[in-house]
Amino acid sequence: MGPIIGVIRDGVRVTFLQRPRGNPVLPAADAFVASLVLYLLVELLLGWIQSEPPRMLVGWGFATLLADSSLTLLAAWLLARLAVRPAITWAVGAIALAATAATKLLIQWPLHVAAIWLHTSGNAGAALALIWLSQLWWLLVMVALARWLLPARLTMSLLAAALAFAISALPWQWIPAASPIMQDQSAAARVSAASEADSIAGAGFEAAAEEPGIEFDFDPEQLMFDQPKLLGAAIDALQPRTPGKANLYVIAFAGDGSENVFRNEVEYAAQLFAQRFNARGHVLVLANNPASIETRPLATLTNLRIALAEIAVQMDPAEDILLLYLTSHGSADHQLHVALDPLPLNQIMPADLAEALQTTPSVRWKVIVVNACYSGGFIDALRDDSTLVITAARSDRTSFGCGADSEITWFGKAFLADALNETTSFPDAFKRASALVGEWEAHEKEAQNSEPQITSSRSIEGKLEKWRRTLPASEPLPFSPTVTAKP
Repeated sequence: MGPIIGVIRDGVRVTFLQRPRGNPVLPAADAFVASLVLYLLVELLLGWIQSEPPRMLVGWGFATLLADSSLTLLAAWLLARLAVRPAITWAVGAIALAATAATKLLIQWPLHVAAIWLHTSGNAGAALALIWLSQLWWLLVMVALARWLLPARLTMSLLAAALAFAISALPWQWIPAASPIMQDQSAAARVSAASEADSIAGAGFEAAAEEPGIEFDFDPEQLMFDQPKLLGAAIDALQPRTPGKANLYVIAFAGDGSENVFRNEVEYAAQLFAQRFNARGHVLVLANNPASIETRPLATLTNLRIALAEIAVQMDPAEDILLLYLTSHGSADHQLHVALDPLPLNQIMPADLAEALQTTPSVRWKVIVVNACYSGGFIDALRDDSTLVITAARSDRTSFGCGADSEITWFGKAFLADALNETTSFPDAFKRASALVGEWEAHEKEAQNSEPQITSSRSIEGKLEKWRRTLPASEPLPFSPTVTAKP
């Protein structure tokens, strides 16, 4: 036990940028295993602390831990080779892995908690600085370890530390990671759904029924209680992924049930992506419309959370692509309108959507389209290096084409019915759609253009380009409304 205790102690010392004191010749492979167990215990503890109930064990989290340990051992081997001491590879690996566990528990977790507090207090700059410090601390740990192994060679030790950091840390910029303990979002969403149904059954309908002019020909209470069955059936109907290539999964969300235009749009989107983008069997529609309540799950935040969580389990989280298409009205304070009178449904804020997308396992590649007035307000909450975000309007502009007399919104027609029937490139389709909408707005002499927005990166565009080359040739799909507009 002596060498093992010494390795853990030295791992803590290196975490605080001090030289190890133990004899690097003594520890062997068993010391590395002991450090691995310590790392597992720390990850389980942090996962439990940082997740909300109900919790669950996540297989991908254990795979993340083993992959990180392997990268750490590879970095240790490099340090030992550069120090011309390959015989101490296991010792260096054990100390580095113990330092990994100590760094996460004693440095990165407290800095993360402090960053959250600073951000909520309005100090976003200081919070960002702490986040960067927590990420770069591992580089300092590698410098301390390299200086111990190469005490008389400053330049070589710094180079060795940089290489070890690149091997052990940089791959996680591309590899999706997970904790071994996380919240069971499907179970949490179902609990939320049951709670929502209970509250609606208790008082919501009574208040709605007292309002003049509200008419409905369905039982609202029964509709809410039917949601788990309807959504479960829709999820069960999804087909297994096709192995050996990137698969596209689509969720289409029609938020406002007072106008057929939004239902028309998502029903057409479902057909378009199934036929032209090889997503057949991988499309899920959530729609608020009195005519579809017996066949489609409702477009609610709860149902969206469950759908995202369940689809994430079916996807290859590192390879497949999720396309989320949302269409509804939007407000100037950036709420996506969710309504089916008389149900008291929650509106969707940008933070709500970002949280719903934090699935287990984490889906890396995403395309998110928000078609609503003021939808540019969703961009900051959704953007990252592996997500393409498209919105129908700037954060301070309205979009056009909804209403009882419309069969499809202007942006929906331009992007879905026109552009995506001409190209399978989402960025190219956005450019074409944006130009079309601008022409229509000029023709109608709108006071302000909607100015559709896009945010992208080389990573997501490279992934989408590689994926679309695998798509089979397909004929255009003309738009046909599910429900025609009022005469």
